[in-house]
Amino acid sequence: MRKQSTLEHGIVTRIIKALRAYPHVVVRKRHGTAMGVTGDPDLYGTINGRHFEIEVKRPGDPSSQPTKLQEQRLQEWAAGGAIVGVARCVNDVLRILGLVRPEPVVRWTCEACRQYTWEGADAPARCPNCGHRHFDKQVVAA
Repeated sequence: MRKQSTLEHGIVTRIIKALRAYPHVVVRKRHGTAMGVTGDPDLYGTINGRHFEIEVKRPGDPSSQPTKLQEQRLQEWAAGGAIVGVARCVNDVLRILGLVRPEPVVRWTCEACRQYTWEGADAPARCPNCGHRHFDKQVVAA
């Protein structure tokens, strides 16, 4: 049976629930509407009065990357003094906001072509270069 990837909506829900447990954090989900700005991050809010913007992507999916427009919007927010980042899980958001110490980075390298590397808690399903399914795991200090 094929493992189904985690939907972005589920990750967003878990992140909001986790952040609402902190009394000094306000978090909101940005909904795409005609009044919104295309490319703006999924979550926004404040931590101790400082604004943040977080783009949420699916974990373990190499194709789930921020678009150029999303990267540009994050840079615009950062230039204005906001805390910004891309998160694939609750721990990513907590690290971005400085609520936990950074954990070691797990780096996966394709055993076949050795050309593709991926950073994340789980290895990707397949190498996008050669289609191989097995990866070497390396833990790197954060």
